[in-house]
Amino acid sequence: MTSTSSAPRAAGKKAQQNSANASASGLLLVLSGPSGVGKDTIWRAAAPCLPTFKRAVTCTTRVRREGEEEGVNYYFVSETEFDRLINEDQLLEWAHVHGCRYGVPAGPVVEALNQNSDIVCVIDVQGAQRIRSLFPISLLVFLTPPEDRAAQILEERIMSRDSEIDRKELQDRLARVQWEMEHIPLYDHTIVNDTVQNAADQLCEIVRQEKQKR
Repeated sequence: MTSTSSAPRAAGKKAQQNSANASASGLLLVLSGPSGVGKDTIWRAAAPCLPTFKRAVTCTTRVRREGEEEGVNYYFVSETEFDRLINEDQLLEWAHVHGCRYGVPAGPVVEALNQNSDIVCVIDVQGAQRIRSLFPISLLVFLTPPEDRAAQILEERIMSRDSEIDRKELQDRLARVQWEMEHIPLYDHTIVNDTVQNAADQLCEIVRQEKQKR
């Protein structure tokens, strides 16, 4: 598999109209960061203290990894099905990431916000900018590894979950981290994932304070 990335694709007119009509009462939380930083792990650890949040499950064309569940970790779809979702304007945003396509379905996000409910998107950096443009009052949190051990930690985590990855793709992913880190100013908050519990506690506190403001 080749490792490629591209700018996030814009949502179509239907998704844009739906987002404009969404209620501002619910909180849209976006948690993102480099590949291997532990986004899913941190969200699972934080979820018990954020019980009002429902996770928006992302669609992807990549192969399911061992232990992943359909409709829990991702919706695993074919390239043809992904094309259909794009053509029928059912994605808020989508992008190529490491040779596969990922996209956030519009329906669950807009429905949750229209019902004054909280929802979280755990996505890569590429999609966060598009989400912010559609939902300006969304809360964006960037998860980063400890600066002094960033490359080592990310490499270990990527290899631990995808042992068949070739060296070139691994290096491509690590090289893209610099590009991702340059987008930190887009985010409202940054959390260093030094330990899972510490990072999860910080996320819970950030969300608690944000909800108090609204």
